[in-house]
Amino acid sequence: MKTLINENLESPFNKLSRPRGIQDMFLYRINQLRAKGGGVVLRYCEGEFGITRREWVILAILSTEEVINSSALASLAELTPPATSKAVSSLLTKGLLERNVDPQNRRVARINISKSGKDVYEQILPIVILINKYILETISKDEIKLLDSMLERMQKQANKLDMREFPLANRRKGSLRIKL
Repeated sequence: MKTLINENLESPFNKLSRPRGIQDMFLYRINQLRAKGGGVVLRYCEGEFGITRREWVILAILSTEEVINSSALASLAELTPPATSKAVSSLLTKGLLERNVDPQNRRVARINISKSGKDVYEQILPIVILINKYILETISKDEIKLLDSMLERMQKQANKLDMREFPLANRRKGSLRIKL
């Protein structure tokens, strides 16, 4: 009887290890956290600077990277090439990025953050840091270290997933891959 009661207790471990629905699943819960915290960041970025979440991510990456090409930027930002291209074009129009064409190969362009882009990044970063600190203040310094370690291990595990093992739906033809 005691074992049965312990198994039915609603602890985070039980929810994560034995999810009963989407609300108990780790990826969903992480996404909910990102949506709430990221939503505040997005509102600030859009309201104060007129930049989108994708544009913020690209600015943040380019603030720490040397000059980079578009495909490497897309990979680092976890964006599709078309989404990256759209965000880069918008940031170029806003004067927050610079594009330099390789004189040896005109098809290769390198992208870097402009002085204005760096200024915008440096204005946004403290707010993003405050939002992160606010979310993390509910756990101790030791728990933060442990969380950081766990996130690193989980990221390494997630990186091992091979998307090619899962079928793609043909969305252009409106097909669904439902097996009944």
